[in-house]
Amino acid sequence: MSIRLNRRLTFLMLCMLLVIAGCSSTGIASLKRTTPLAVRTATAPQVSSDSRVTFTLTGGQNASYTLYAAMPTSKLRHGHREFTIDVVDADLSLFIVFYGYQGPAGYTLSSAVNGGDVHVGLQNDEFSWDLFMQPTASCSLIVASETPTNTEGLDRLKGSFACAHLLSSSPEHPERPVTVTNGSFDIAIVVES
Repeated sequence: MSIRLNRRLTFLMLCMLLVIAGCSSTGIASLKRTTPLAVRTATAPQVSSDSRVTFTLTGGQNASYTLYAAMPTSKLRHGHREFTIDVVDADLSLFIVFYGYQGPAGYTLSSAVNGGDVHVGLQNDEFSWDLFMQPTASCSLIVASETPTNTEGLDRLKGSFACAHLLSSSPEHPERPVTVTNGSFDIAIVVES
């Protein structure tokens, strides 16, 4: 009989130890609970709605520029077909537009072919150059990526651009043509339709 009593007491003691271990803060049960909570409290990454464009001008102007914009002003419209980069930073501006966008790819911009235009403005457009000033000229644009953000109607576009020959569009200050090289963009773009 004492063996049976001994077994029962041993069994009860083991049960008590398991209950105590389960209630303690360093027990197995609490470790299993904290891991899923940590996963559930993770937050989504912040959406960056700023834009950055860089390029170098040579010829009528010789300098490198970087433009920043805190709010998105560039747009994709008309079923994503009309592509517009529009970035203004203080007294500098860059405008790139064309019709026929079909997602990340390489494009040749020409006013005669796809309404393509590239406009570079310095000192509030006191000095400016435009692709449309020469109908046979063209610029190249590469959209490397278009990524949806977690903000509806806002995507990020990254890519590059270059223009071999932009004529001056400043009537008061006609300048020699410029070449645009090292053009790159990482922009927030509003998807309107």
